[in-house]
Amino acid sequence: MPLDAFLNEISASAIYPQLVLQIQKDVERAGIDHIIDADIQPKVLVAELQTLLLSTLQVNFNQYVNLLYAVDVPENELRQFTSENIEDIATYASFLILKREWKKVWFRNNL
Repeated sequence: MPLDAFLNEISASAIYPQLVLQIQKDVERAGIDHIIDADIQPKVLVAELQTLLLSTLQVNFNQYVNLLYAVDVPENELRQFTSENIEDIATYASFLILKREWKKVWFRNNL
């Protein structure tokens, strides 16, 4: 699913605030000292997540790996991405994180 379509889906949902809380929870579990505003808009959330991932990739790779682990991003999806550009990696990983976190929140509310 393209990012714009995904953002439209989540921003229209009543459970979007739960997505933000879930991301914050997993950021903390990964040992990253970063606060995400609970009222953040979806496009701003994506940009903030990309910036956070770019920072962890450059400064503390272990935190990046810990975040992917805390979120439970599928390893096979990570391996499908072949770019070595750090900004591309951060963008792709942020999309995978958003998808996985959305899946957690959606299942919690619909099962």
